[in-house]
Amino acid sequence: MRLYVQKQIVATLIRASEPGLRYVSGGDMARELGITRAAIWKYMESIREDGGIVQAVPGRGYRLANPEDVLLAGAVQTDTSIVGREYVFLPEVDSTNSEAKRRIRAGCLDGLVVVAEHQTAGRGRMGRIWHSVPGKSLCMSVALFPEDLPISQAPLLTPLTAVAVYRAIVKVTGLPVELKWPNDLLIGGRKLGGILLEASGETDRLRYAIIGIGINVNSSQEDIPTALADIATSLGIAGNKPVARRHLLQEVLVCLDTYYGNYLKFGPGPIIAKYRELCSTLGQRIRFAWQARTWSGLATEINPDGGLVVRTDSNDTLILRSGDVHCL
Repeated sequence: MRLYVQKQIVATLIRASEPGLRYVSGGDMARELGITRAAIWKYMESIREDGGIVQAVPGRGYRLANPEDVLLAGAVQTDTSIVGREYVFLPEVDSTNSEAKRRIRAGCLDGLVVVAEHQTAGRGRMGRIWHSVPGKSLCMSVALFPEDLPISQAPLLTPLTAVAVYRAIVKVTGLPVELKWPNDLLIGGRKLGGILLEASGETDRLRYAIIGIGINVNSSQEDIPTALADIATSLGIAGNKPVARRHLLQEVLVCLDTYYGNYLKFGPGPIIAKYRELCSTLGQRIRFAWQARTWSGLATEINPDGGLVVRTDSNDTLILRSGDVHCL
């Protein structure tokens, strides 16, 4: 009940902010929700603790001063079929992927979205630490139950997500995002975000998939660790202006829902074709590790299963299914 009431209050504050910031009467909200004005005040304090800048003026009511940065349930509005059926916001969590896994075990809806303001143990691929800045990043995971898909198709959810996030960022910002195989989003050759896929299934069927998405949205150059200063960036740095995180998150969920629905309906062919079109790794000379050796060659194709086809300098053809590649 408490979460439902807070969601309604947040949604009311967001609606009031759309045409231009104005105040919402605490008395009106109390009557509509059947609670006391004192209870409304307590909810406002809780919203403040979760990152909402709530201003209060006697005789006028409450308003959100940062509606574009609030990611609480009720603030993020989507018209989706699967992704976002269940939405959870957490001020802090170890990892959104780990939290999604816990909620799968406890029982959750297909399309669960877990969003966190701060991750204390954010993870990237190959066990790496994912660095994110609270209040300036998007850290989220989506839990899907595509039980009719063979487990061999699980890796295709990574390029699918990459294309969806690409489309969302371009729509909201217009910035020239690049997709680097297998899971990176770049701007100007610097890493902007990444995707972490974790899946589980039986011999022939996928039981669940968790798609982790991390995007550096409004991080400043000073926010980026020294060790990453030359290889990481953010949308705010690239565009030289802040980006509305709430709008970006909404667009990511809508695009992911659209591409995932098309994938279930039409199969992987269209999404792989779109990923080939957008993948900047293709046509590049790359260096990579394979079978305990370092190789170099030309990235020539994306296989129907998402693998990267490489023609090596020794004129061999290799198909990479995972790992890091570095453009030469």
